[in-house]
Amino acid sequence: MKKILIVLAATITIASCKEADKTADSTSATATTTTEATSTATATSTATAAPQQNTVDPATLTKVEWLDGMDKDFGKIEEGKTLDVSFRFKNVGDKPLVISNVSASCGCTIPETPKKPYAPGETGVIKASFNSSGKVGSNSKQVNVFANLDPAMTTLVFHVEVKAKKS
Repeated sequence: MKKILIVLAATITIASCKEADKTADSTSATATTTTEATSTATATSTATAAPQQNTVDPATLTKVEWLDGMDKDFGKIEEGKTLDVSFRFKNVGDKPLVISNVSASCGCTIPETPKKPYAPGETGVIKASFNSSGKVGSNSKQVNVFANLDPAMTTLVFHVEVKAKKS
């Protein structure tokens, strides 16, 4: 009886080890596939994003003047408030200004991308909203503008001091 139990226990143990190996191999294969897929997606994403910045035809390049500057200080606000920021610009070149994308440095800042081209001499505004919830202290945020400029990306910066909400 003891021998049967020992043989049975050994058989179960060996069978368990083989199942664990299969599971580990399967998990490893899944992780490898996921990593490869992520790497491929990242490479594709990078390859897709790069041409947006580098495929601007030099003949279409224009110039812009930032009417209020490219670095603004908005002082102090109370935590939980939304700060609407704006950067006014003027197309001072001789070609239409086409803004292809506007992005922010983090999820707390939501920019708006203008949809229309700006004729030479025309003015416009880049707008963004900053959510100060959980952002107590000094904050410096970036808004990146992609357009037919040289360089293709212009970084606008704003600063705000967020004071803790009074209870």
